Amino acid sequence: MRHKWLLLMCVGVILVQATLANAEDGSNSQNESEEGANQAEVSDQQSTQSPSVDEQNADKDFENDSMNPENNSTDTDTATAKPQKETAYDEHVHSNRESKAVIPAVGRTTTKKPSYICTKSNLNYDCILQNVQLNHNEPNIFGLDWKNNLQKKVTFTNSRLQFLPKRLFEAFPEMELLNAEDLQIEEIEYQAFKHAKKLKTLYLKRNLISNIETFKGVPLLVHLDLSHNRITHFNKDAFAKNRELERLLMNHNHISELPGFQNIDNLEELNLSNNDLQEISDNQFRGNPKLNSLDASFNLLRHFNLNQLNDKPNLSFISVSFNNLESLYIPGQVQKLDARNNSISNINANICSLQNLYLSNNQITDISALRNCRSMKILNLSHNKLQSIDLIESMPELSNLNVAHNQLFEINFPAKVAHPLQILDLSYNQLSFGPTNKFDQMKTLKLNNNNFIEFKFGEMMKSLNYVQLSNNEWSCEKITQIMQEKREIIFDKNEICVNSQARSQNGICCKDYKRAFNDRLKEMIQEIYVHENVNKKDQEKCKPTKPKIGVNKPNVQTMHNKIAELDSSTREILNELEGVKSQITHIEQEIISNTTRQHKLQTANQNIKQLVEKYSGNYGIPKEGLISPSKTLEKVVKYTQDRKSNSENLLARRTKEVEATNARMESKNSEKFTSQSENEGLEAVLKNIKADESKLKKEKQLLEKTLNRNSPSVHG
Repeated sequence: MRHKWLLLMCVGVILVQATLANAEDGSNSQNESEEGANQAEVSDQQSTQSPSVDEQNADKDFENDSMNPENNSTDTDTATAKPQKETAYDEHVHSNRESKAVIPAVGRTTTKKPSYICTKSNLNYDCILQNVQLNHNEPNIFGLDWKNNLQKKVTFTNSRLQFLPKRLFEAFPEMELLNAEDLQIEEIEYQAFKHAKKLKTLYLKRNLISNIETFKGVPLLVHLDLSHNRITHFNKDAFAKNRELERLLMNHNHISELPGFQNIDNLEELNLSNNDLQEISDNQFRGNPKLNSLDASFNLLRHFNLNQLNDKPNLSFISVSFNNLESLYIPGQVQKLDARNNSISNINANICSLQNLYLSNNQITDISALRNCRSMKILNLSHNKLQSIDLIESMPELSNLNVAHNQLFEINFPAKVAHPLQILDLSYNQLSFGPTNKFDQMKTLKLNNNNFIEFKFGEMMKSLNYVQLSNNEWSCEKITQIMQEKREIIFDKNEICVNSQARSQNGICCKDYKRAFNDRLKEMIQEIYVHENVNKKDQEKCKPTKPKIGVNKPNVQTMHNKIAELDSSTREILNELEGVKSQITHIEQEIISNTTRQHKLQTANQNIKQLVEKYSGNYGIPKEGLISPSKTLEKVVKYTQDRKSNSENLLARRTKEVEATNARMESKNSEKFTSQSENEGLEAVLKNIKADESKLKKEKQLLEKTLNRNSPSVHG
């Protein structure tokens, strides 16, 4: 009986050991599956946070706006923190295994100063710095060992610099060209150019710079581009040491006061356009003997005396268009002058070498100052207040003349000598007759919107290939003659006749005069003579006669009454005249206001065109031939709308993905919590089993000792 009891105890011990082994294996397998689930969770989260390559390309603009260095660092920390926690948990799990293997946790990374080195080069630049992110809160290192780099032409790609650093020029002491365009630079570090002794070309276009102190540390600077910034202030001596500077671009800023240029001996090109200048002093350009091109257009200039430029022998181009100038002096050596869209009424020129002159949209009434401009080739006087013009004969090389939209009653053509004029625009005036001339090279002729009855084309009919004739008082006989000779050159054959006496002849309105033109002219003169005689007789009847001596008092009283009536009617007429004068004054004010509004609209239109061209390039919209800016603007708008729609769709998709990820994470956390609870329960069961095992072992040992003691009696 005792023997059977010992056998049962041995079987129980064996069963307990098997149970303990199975429980430990189950715990290990469960921990391993939990580790795999956690790793899958991390990979799923990373794949959700990192969009595909196609999505990045499709929404590049949207992501560029939302991504910056700080956001990137935050995302990186978040992505790396999760695997570190899982590694520590794995270490805790594996520590429970019998092998006692330990997996070390990921160590902390030490913060290093970002170092930027040349990564690429091409035909234009021997050093290309990529992905540079620089601000005041971060140290920076440029070059391989901070200095003694031999590269001479440096540029940036895919970079943002909050300021232009001094250390950049320390790292590249041999640098001759720096392209720092489109880097969002806000300022230039103090003494940044201290080590830029060899720099010759500096591009700072399209940044956010607002203040310029000095470039005295760059004595060899030849080309400087500061255009398209936010500059409002220049130090007066900013260019005091830049005698070698040849090309200076300051356009598209907010400059209201200019620095001194007198020490820039080699300055050839200066662009001041699209700023806030209201006045340029009379000694602003007292130096600069090599100045060749000056652009001060699209400002608010009321005073700029060009007389100070007379001592610049190389000066060939000046633009002061779209300003508020009232007078214009023409320097003797200038060949091209653009003064459109001002309020110019006075022109002064002593010696004139002009070849191209643009004076449209001004208040000019007298152009006698241009008689000395014998080299003139292109002359635009449209939209002024001219009543006559007789300068064509004094300009033997003139090929393009535009006097449209004036108040011309007459124009004198050279009749004896052939003239090389090729383009003539006389439209929108009050001309009625054109004399015979010898424009045998004429290509384009615009006579529309005048009072023309007759125009003797002469030799020009052979060379003409474009003519406009509509809205005149043409004789139908003349129109028939023109159509028979060269119908194909008329380009406005769609006129609608409003006058009841006119009829359409081949698309041009005309009248059937009963007599020849000269007879009609004589008839008009005779009618005027008859009307003048009638008026004289009426005036003689109205003259007061001297009363005869002895006129009775009633007649005198009657005369006084009539005089009083005349005085009353005169006063009424004077009152009416005063009313008419006030109306005329009001109309003139409206005309001035409309003209000013028109100038502003033209300026705004020009700015819009420039913005359209700028953003069409930024958005990758090609310019198709001579397509109008409005069409390009429509494409830009459509592009931005599509981009906005794509961004909204992307944001919605990302939001849903984040919500789904959060839901999965909550579910995994819940499962993890449940697993931890179960694990703790299993650990407690395991602990109890181990305690039971220890007790059983002790009992086993006692049983074995008892068995050993009793074995002689059992076997014997």
